[in-house]
Amino acid sequence: MAKIKDKSKEEIKIDLINKSREIIKDKGVECLTARKLAEYSGYVVGTIYNRFKSMDELVMWENCLTLDELYESLKVTDMTSDAYVNLNRILDRFVDYVLNNKNLWFTLYNFHFKSVMDSYPLFYLRRIVKIIQLLEKNLSKLFIGIHSVERKVLAEVLFINLFALSSLLTTEEEFKHLKKKYVAKVMFNTYLAGVSRLKEK
Repeated sequence: MAKIKDKSKEEIKIDLINKSREIIKDKGVECLTARKLAEYSGYVVGTIYNRFKSMDELVMWENCLTLDELYESLKVTDMTSDAYVNLNRILDRFVDYVLNNKNLWFTLYNFHFKSVMDSYPLFYLRRIVKIIQLLEKNLSKLFIGIHSVERKVLAEVLFINLFALSSLLTTEEEFKHLKKKYVAKVMFNTYLAGVSRLKEK
């Protein structure tokens, strides 16, 4: 392993993002502080703030990895000629990812829910757009004839619904009596059925 003094600024940044991710996976985002990260990574607190303006910025970069992982998981979904089946398979993969990475996903969800940022940088938003485009591709096959602008809005709303559902999936106590995967499927398909009904009018 290279000594800290031999590492580039970019290598140090990547190290800190990865170490923060390990802390979040193991203990949750509430345990991610500059002091804890310094102890865990071997870097001093000053180095952390030389690479990141704030801990919020560090968390945003860590969330980029989560969005990348989610996209890669969704992208390899086995697709059929049936767009409805495909969308449900994407849902299944989304639910599995969230349930298998609760601390990482809660960090991302909480970041948006309690964000102090006025706006998100393009490199961050592009990761979300890539996921929305996977949904839009199948919505275009399911709802033939819908204008591209309307289809984009439908895909964005569907993603927002998934994002909201993820709160239920990461909650341990309040909804522990519910079969979360089943509830997610009902709500997801209720949205698709609602779109179908609107299209008929």
